[in-house]
Amino acid sequence: MSDKTQENLDNLIAEGLSVEKGELDLRERELDDDDIKQIVKLDKVKGVTALFLEYNEIGDEGLQAILDSDRFKHLTALNMFKNQVTDSGVKEMAKSKTLLNLSELVMSDNKIGVEGAKALAESKTLANLVSLWVGDQLGDEGTKILVESKYLTRLNLLTLYRNNIGDPGAEALAESKNLSKLTELNLNWNYIEPEGIKAIANSKSLTQLETLTLTYNPIGGEGARLIAGSENFKNLKLLDLYETDLGDDGAQALAESKYLSNLETLILIHNDISEEVEAVIKNSKNLPSLTKVVFKPVMAEH
Repeated sequence: MSDKTQENLDNLIAEGLSVEKGELDLRERELDDDDIKQIVKLDKVKGVTALFLEYNEIGDEGLQAILDSDRFKHLTALNMFKNQVTDSGVKEMAKSKTLLNLSELVMSDNKIGVEGAKALAESKTLANLVSLWVGDQLGDEGTKILVESKYLTRLNLLTLYRNNIGDPGAEALAESKNLSKLTELNLNWNYIEPEGIKAIANSKSLTQLETLTLTYNPIGGEGARLIAGSENFKNLKLLDLYETDLGDDGAQALAESKYLSNLETLILIHNDISEEVEAVIKNSKNLPSLTKVVFKPVMAEH
């Protein structure tokens, strides 16, 4: 139960509302379901097209209040990163007519699993999505269901980090015929190994990627060689391989790649790369566009 008064909520709206941009920014406000039920009744929020609710305590009832409100029927972006929404809430969202204009949906770090993935995959309401962040309990099964959706065919950004995805999930991504427009793929904090990277590297659909992030996946030197040797990655501008067990062999393979000539940013933190190989990467003629390469964490200033 929230202890916020109506005055508190009015002040939050006044601080977070940009009428010109059509944005309502309520991130990190300790909002719960009861707060949202009050907020959706306020005339001030009518016509908002982008609603930012990251880092709150909003669950299925709060989401339902948003879906039931005619004040949010023009939403094009809904960000509920780090909240308490479950599969039940996602099922209601998937059949809601409120979100027909939605193009960006962020639901990462909620409590969404296979049933939620199924609801998203079967939703005609969400067919206009171009950007989707979802999960933290999808696993390989949920990932497969999601990427085989006949409605989610317009995505250019897909974020599936920390979803317990292994090689079967990566293979499902690679085999999907619906992801040919994808330019950004985030698979951080999963369990993808060289076999999964091989599938992505050989995918007939994933050929337009400009950003690929694989932080904390044990792809090893072999995974790096597969990335380096694939024409699929010729458009990559950003490659994040933070703590992926590359070693000198994997880093050397990236430096020698014939296909990474458009790469601008390369993250290689915590990969046991020697100073000699660091120099090889920095001076590689095969990486002519590289303007930023990071080998060590940036230390915070005190």
